[in-house]
Amino acid sequence: MKYLTLIRHGKSDRSTPGTADQDRPLNARGRTDAPIMGARLTALFPQPDIVLASPAQRIRETLEGLTAAGAAPDAGVTEYHDALYLADPEVLWDFAASALMENDEVWLVAHNPGVTEAVEQLSGARLENVPTLGVARIAFEEVVVESANGTLVFYDTPKSR
Repeated sequence: MKYLTLIRHGKSDRSTPGTADQDRPLNARGRTDAPIMGARLTALFPQPDIVLASPAQRIRETLEGLTAAGAAPDAGVTEYHDALYLADPEVLWDFAASALMENDEVWLVAHNPGVTEAVEQLSGARLENVPTLGVARIAFEEVVVESANGTLVFYDTPKSR
């Protein structure tokens, strides 16, 4: 079985006018939620073999928070790709499918609406909106690049408990 865990970045700070979208940091809630979700992931699932991520500042800080809770591995298995910044679900799947060919546990940390749309397209689940720091884990019996045939096996958000 192969697993793709899609994670939307934490809540970002929009309070500084003139800050480029890619440079926006997490706000206080985002910095608080990341270790909470990291602890949940650590308790439930193995470490990812590889983490694919957008290079945006809020994504980097989200991964730092997850790492602080022991959920994300060291930076050696994290790959930042410009193409994942605000990517559509097809681009997210292209990266994920390629990584799943070589790995059993893949995390992809990105932005909406791509994350929500990818979860829905890859698993058939209807979530409407994955909120900030929402986590969706999809299992694949086999990875077929041309078709998404996964099953949503876990979904959680910071506010769910």
